[in-house]
Amino acid sequence: MTYTLTARLLTIARQTYAIVGDGPVPMIDAGPAPTSSNAIGWTAAPYGVQAGLANDDAGLVGNIPEGIVIAIRGTTPPGPNEPPRQVVVDWASDALAVLLPAAGSPPGFPGDIHLGFYTSFMQLWSKLGPAVKAVVAAFPGQTLYVTGHSKGGAICPLVAWRLRQDYPDARIVVRSFAGARVGDAVFAAAYNAALTDHIRYEYDNDIVPHLPAETSIMGALGAPPLVTMLLQHVNPGYASVGTLSYIKADGRLVGDSLALQAQRIARLVLALSTVPGIQQVIQCHDISAPTAGYVRAQYPN
Repeated sequence: MTYTLTARLLTIARQTYAIVGDGPVPMIDAGPAPTSSNAIGWTAAPYGVQAGLANDDAGLVGNIPEGIVIAIRGTTPPGPNEPPRQVVVDWASDALAVLLPAAGSPPGFPGDIHLGFYTSFMQLWSKLGPAVKAVVAAFPGQTLYVTGHSKGGAICPLVAWRLRQDYPDARIVVRSFAGARVGDAVFAAAYNAALTDHIRYEYDNDIVPHLPAETSIMGALGAPPLVTMLLQHVNPGYASVGTLSYIKADGRLVGDSLALQAQRIARLVLALSTVPGIQQVIQCHDISAPTAGYVRAQYPN
């Protein structure tokens, strides 16, 4: 069976969770394709790197028939098989949601950027950047695909922005899944003008694309006015980048609209009010099971 390019990029995003140390990335096989590496079609084995205080940042670069793929790993999920220190450091980095200027060179990000994600990118790119350079030299003139899930989806725009600086003539395509937001409206406007082929996929009641927490969600959940005020101070205006392709529960894709935005907030707040609803919200973020929403999505290409 032939799988769409987007479905294969999703599988590559999942494969980043198998990165252990610097070197070839193990293949994954936890069920039928497209959740297994045999659906990807690597023409050059992916090379992965780890960085950060506890190897909490990771990414890979490899080649498929369509071009070169750079993929960023998401947040380390808690579990008995995961290094406890890596989990703690990774989640602590996600929580550093203060927006700060990151205009230094290189790569000179416009606007303000999430401190934790910016730090993760800078640590990771010091090792992944040279690996990307080597693959680009081996496969000149190819399209550069950037992908990632969760935290990896948040860092995708930072990677794509840096690639635009390093390879100004390259075609850059970004497909992010369940990504958190990484910068303010100034960053989003500059990014969307420079990187025009970024589709972000968000499924049903997945809460991560709404993070850092929107004050509208906190208010609806009954947060005290002081908490809401503090959130507005810490988070004066995160903005999403790229074009939204929203995945409905039945797998169909729809575009963004004001009505959809309001419906999503209302449904998410309702789900977070019950234990079963919270469990469903958590499940919506998964990309590992064949039954997961992101895996079942009807990707057109």
